[in-house]
Amino acid sequence: MPSSEIRPIGRSHRFGARKAGALAISLLAFAAGSTSAAAQGAVNPAPAASGGYVRPAAPGRLVAIADGRRLHILCEGEGGGPAVIFEAGLSQYTANTTLRAAQDAIAGFARVCTYDRAGMGWSDPAPESWSYPDRVEDLRALLTAAGIDGPYVLVAHSMGGLLVRAYAAANPDQVAGLVLVDATSERNLPEIDAARGPTLSQIDAALAVSRPGVPVIGMPAGTPAEVQMAFTPEVLRGVKAEFEALGRLGPETLPPGGPGALGDLPLIVIRRGRTMSPPSEADLNHRQGQEDLAALSSNSVLIVAENSGHTIPLDEPQVVADAVRRLLDALKSNNRRL
Repeated sequence: MPSSEIRPIGRSHRFGARKAGALAISLLAFAAGSTSAAAQGAVNPAPAASGGYVRPAAPGRLVAIADGRRLHILCEGEGGGPAVIFEAGLSQYTANTTLRAAQDAIAGFARVCTYDRAGMGWSDPAPESWSYPDRVEDLRALLTAAGIDGPYVLVAHSMGGLLVRAYAAANPDQVAGLVLVDATSERNLPEIDAARGPTLSQIDAALAVSRPGVPVIGMPAGTPAEVQMAFTPEVLRGVKAEFEALGRLGPETLPPGGPGALGDLPLIVIRRGRTMSPPSEADLNHRQGQEDLAALSSNSVLIVAENSGHTIPLDEPQVVADAVRRLLDALKSNNRRL
């Protein structure tokens, strides 16, 4: 059985512009089954902003994969162990993400990369009807084309958890360990399914008043261009495509589940500590889902980030960095036990 570890976690700093950007599209909260009022405030259409917006330059590099599409990847740091690869939550990309502070912390002791899935950030759009298995293959193709050798430590937030679990199932020799950060579990899928229709309607309404390359809503003066980019029609179409892919998930496309599905693969699950008081039914459902995820491996640890909501990498990036360090240290040992 997986071990359980409850740690009191200290508060860490918050970063203003990145925080605003990461929370700008609140759609990511749906991927964890959040029922907070903030999570319900998805994109509201407004007249397209007038001139003045200039799409910022990509912070990383664009890498062509086998079919000629380019995917954007941003790597930092060096280290002798496995490369650490982040899989972001729904609606996030390298410059508009909850992951940046955690990536910066990990870069002090390991090679760590974030990337933009097809249609997100600076990556080229996904082909029509691009599925979750297709996105898993995109990551494999990107890492190969970028010359980043495995096996990897895959760190996934929110919806990204489904993708890295599928990656581990499809490429077991290329995965050294997993860190699941308040990751989406099968228990969250009914709530996501209920949110998908209204969210797609809101995105379609925003796109109906959009102009190419121009954010669909006005933002306060001084809002970073990387944040405004989240509301350009190009990125909103990427978010829409990801929601549509969620709707096509089924038993044949979900990653293997159930106790022991990952064997003894080193696995750290981090779940949020903040809930309603007392915890709501959704909170309890999510908590059980995190325990289900920990049970996927016989070599796992469950950590509670006591001072975090769903956006743990934003609220407490050091918790994520410490978990990655712990996993890397276990891999260096003879028995790989966490």
